[in-house]
Amino acid sequence: MRTTALLLACFAACSPLTEGDLFVTRPEEVASTTDAGTPCTPRREQASWPVRVVFVVQNSGAMCIVDPPGSQPGGSFCQMYAVGLPNPGGTMPARVSVISRFFTANAARPNVSAAIVTYGSNPKVIGFQPTNQPPPSELNNFQAQLAQASNLQGGLEAAKSLIEQDVQATAASVRARSRYVVVVLGTGIPFPRCSANDGLAQYASASQPQLVWADSAGASWFCNAVTPGDPDGIDGFTAGSDLNQNAQLFSAVDGMLRLDMQYGLGDVRVFTRLLMNDANVAACGPICQDLFGPRPLSETRAMGTWLLGQLAQRGQGTFVDPGTPQQLTLSDIDTSEFTTFCGQVPAASGEP
Repeated sequence: MRTTALLLACFAACSPLTEGDLFVTRPEEVASTTDAGTPCTPRREQASWPVRVVFVVQNSGAMCIVDPPGSQPGGSFCQMYAVGLPNPGGTMPARVSVISRFFTANAARPNVSAAIVTYGSNPKVIGFQPTNQPPPSELNNFQAQLAQASNLQGGLEAAKSLIEQDVQATAASVRARSRYVVVVLGTGIPFPRCSANDGLAQYASASQPQLVWADSAGASWFCNAVTPGDPDGIDGFTAGSDLNQNAQLFSAVDGMLRLDMQYGLGDVRVFTRLLMNDANVAACGPICQDLFGPRPLSETRAMGTWLLGQLAQRGQGTFVDPGTPQQLTLSDIDTSEFTTFCGQVPAASGEP
């Protein structure tokens, strides 16, 4: 009789949901905050569960063309290209605008915070800041601080380190309720790419992007003979070794997702967005012919699309090509509080 009473109570308090091969009962006031289903906390506390967003943003010289405006130190590339490039987005680059809008849109959510990692030659990190505060003042200086390189590997590794540091400073009970969302904004064309093996019979191309990439055009001197203390150097890079190869980029994303299991986090995802304004590159003229190496723009876009798509797939997120940067949006990225409800039990054989 006691067993019957408990079953009746469950049917009265729980609503069944079908999710694949699981039969799920969902109590009205209880929610789970970990992948394993424990510990459970009242659902009414969900609005206070942390959501951390990390923007990994390219800030190299290419941005003054594909996501203008922007400048480098005097006499550099961005000061030499043709004046009067179209800039439908106005005076604020799309990557800056979309981050500012994110802060505004989430200003009423005290549990949401955002950090920014810009990658040029070496990454620069702006730590987590609540979105109910104004965007970081450094955001407005992006377009005046464009670097010579686009070291995506450095940016991804810095983002992973930032997340891990934040996790380690967070109580275990809060980690289980925390969602981390990484958003990569860039061309998907790292520079420089360096290969430890300069004698392969075949290297990667737009049609075979999965292979090892040869040293970037014009960067062989850097890849093989850069000296310590070089002002254009990349921290941690040893001449003659790999840099920004697919395997290293994939490893950085895989490392972010491993933090989920290592620390018992609620969720970690990586999303990517392509910044590639074809009209601006065409309007730039001859000086931009080798902006991304000696190849047609169509191949450059295909290469960037492939890499960013692969990073998003490994990161269990999504890749979007917004067409032109002024149409950049984050509307499809889930930044809601992490939720998995208690009461999940395996379905009996033959049940839906």
